[in-house]
Amino acid sequence: MKTKPILIITACILVVICVFFIVRARHSSKSKGGDLTQFLNDFDKKLKKGNADSLISLFQVEGGNKQLTPLLETLTGTSTMLDIKVNMDVKGAKVIFINSEQATVDMPVTFSLDSLNTKSSIISFIVHKINGQYKIVTVKANVFFTDYIAYQNFVRSKTLSDKDIFSPITLASFKTADSLKTKYDSVIWFAHIHQRTFYYVVKGKWDMPFYWTGLAKDTAKTYQMGLIGPDLKEIVPPQYDMIHNIGATFPGLVEVDKDHKHGFYDLRGKLIVPVEYDQIFPVNDGQNLAALRKGDDYYWLKNDTTLSAKVDLKISDILANLKQTGPNVYKNSEADDILEFNSREEHGSIYVPPSYLADLGILPAVKLFKNPLRKNVEYDDVSTSYHVKLDKNVSPDNNWFAATFYSIRDYFLGGRSEFYDTKNVVIVDKKNNRAYGYGVNTDLSEDDGSVDISSCNEYNVVALSDSLFELKISSIPGIELYNGDVLEDAPVYHYLALNNGKLTELKTNRVFAFTKFTKMNESYLNGCFLYLIKPAVGEKYANKPSDHLTPAVLEYMKNEIFADYKYKFKDTTWANTFKYRFDQDKSNASVDDSLTTIDRYNINWINQKLNALRSKKLAAN
Repeated sequence: MKTKPILIITACILVVICVFFIVRARHSSKSKGGDLTQFLNDFDKKLKKGNADSLISLFQVEGGNKQLTPLLETLTGTSTMLDIKVNMDVKGAKVIFINSEQATVDMPVTFSLDSLNTKSSIISFIVHKINGQYKIVTVKANVFFTDYIAYQNFVRSKTLSDKDIFSPITLASFKTADSLKTKYDSVIWFAHIHQRTFYYVVKGKWDMPFYWTGLAKDTAKTYQMGLIGPDLKEIVPPQYDMIHNIGATFPGLVEVDKDHKHGFYDLRGKLIVPVEYDQIFPVNDGQNLAALRKGDDYYWLKNDTTLSAKVDLKISDILANLKQTGPNVYKNSEADDILEFNSREEHGSIYVPPSYLADLGILPAVKLFKNPLRKNVEYDDVSTSYHVKLDKNVSPDNNWFAATFYSIRDYFLGGRSEFYDTKNVVIVDKKNNRAYGYGVNTDLSEDDGSVDISSCNEYNVVALSDSLFELKISSIPGIELYNGDVLEDAPVYHYLALNNGKLTELKTNRVFAFTKFTKMNESYLNGCFLYLIKPAVGEKYANKPSDHLTPAVLEYMKNEIFADYKYKFKDTTWANTFKYRFDQDKSNASVDDSLTTIDRYNINWINQKLNALRSKKLAAN
């Protein structure tokens, strides 16, 4: 169900995209705090009048005023029949001036309705002086919309009946779950499959953050999970870390995890595959259901669910026959196959995918989707669908490893952007007969809620050693250069280390990560790039594709090295450029002792390149 408030909130987030091109405009101004205080007071007066149209003049948005209407209706409380009041505390706003013409404003907000409890939140703006007047050019509102949705649901829970919100099968499950609490400490989820309900139960204190975030946690667990059938008899005893969606990997079977090992039960309660395998890969094979890995050994799970003796298998052959990798679409759209929360506040449906998809980074360990069994509620942080697309296979010349790239698009509801794009790489290590996966965020811009997509399509992976890979993927850096241009699209490099059978990224705040981890050469300057060229006053940014980096990018790249060590820039433009990414409030007058050998080499290399370009330009003149 897509209610009017959901459409409004989705459209509101789009405003953040539209203002991207405006935020970088620069105009002179002599005044500072006084003008901005007057602007915020004016905003507050117009907001209290509840007229969305009167607020439009205080914004400047790419695409016109039509984009603003949904946002302003939400702020004025006119986007829903619930009459929720949105109150802003202008006097309590936290204002930080980026420069004399631009500031961030963190505005406290409360939601209220009649005698119900109020809820506090926050909304952030970036304001900029344009043609002598302040305008709101960016809205950062993810927290605001998350809290707004929660308050809407709170109001509905107090004003609507259970039948207005929950389906009959959910209401019946609530009652059954209450009766099961005499035997188990918690009943956390219901699985409704063809009008039959299964219950996910817990003994101990329910604690799920390591699965929820996809992080492995080896500390002692506080709970054990089990599965109860429609007849209220145990199918899976409560002794596992995680029980996946019924039938997610194979029809009629349910995958279970314990201490990072995997196995399967059938719905009669029989243990089909002992919980002792490191990875389980379902295959498209006429004779077998899956390949099972235990340490360095592989086995077949046959079609009759019996296990073979140890066999000689190559992981590259297994991956070529995998089920459920791209292209594929994951979603919970059918009401007769839903796993939902035993909760009157959490309304999403749950998808715990086959473990190998999470191992390879193709899906998160737990994913939330829209739940068709809940009505008249809003959603936060849930998806309508999750799309996996096979992009490219890479077979390097040395032939000891191969890589497969996937594009992943996640379509969100509620207080999130319309969609998020990421890339995933699966690397096959032929020497050790292993497969490793890793997901990469391709939008590195600092603009909240951006949904930009790279217009380039560059992928490559290079093995720097047996345990270190250099991954290149077209991305959205979205960085403003010294001359006012923006590097919008470029290949971005990631360095993945192989540790304990998993790929982990070497961390850095640098956009140009190669300056930290390797010595530069000409290859890092060439590729597919897109620049947004700074416009004249009153004009728009223009797109300029290119096959190389400009001197302005090289200057940024060099100074980014110094900024990484919190160098105190004397030039205020450079100081403001790196202010947030590298916390320039804590700065050092000199960082010479901190620079590594690679840093020094790359600084010298960049300087030589810049000098050569300047000489060439002078000669041309």
